[in-house]
Amino acid sequence: MTQAKYICEQDILCGVRTARDLNTLSELEQKHLPVISAPEKVKRDEVFEVTVETGKLRVHPNEPGHFIEWIELYSGDTFLFRANLSGSLSLPKVSIPVKLSHAHGPLKAWAKCNLHGLWEVTKDIEVED
Repeated sequence: MTQAKYICEQDILCGVRTARDLNTLSELEQKHLPVISAPEKVKRDEVFEVTVETGKLRVHPNEPGHFIEWIELYSGDTFLFRANLSGSLSLPKVSIPVKLSHAHGPLKAWAKCNLHGLWEVTKDIEVED
């Protein structure tokens, strides 16, 4: 393991955090991993709804000192939207209509916790003609 990788694994605010094993999530991962709800297949240029929520697997505290700052959604590396949140929300959850003109890769959601950094999850989605 390189020194830089070791340091980043020890610092929760370093880099983008992902689940080590989706079948055995730690309590920290359950609280912070965003969950993407969207169809498995969509038609090209047809609008569908995507919901991204953090704290679905285990409630994330949302109070002035500890909260999800924002949630972003991408198709591959193409930016789709960002929702800025505040500590007053009981569950950080956003829904938005999305239309994909071409496949960029999986849907990717990022959620930023003010104390525990940036968390990422992906969901494969097929774009049909």
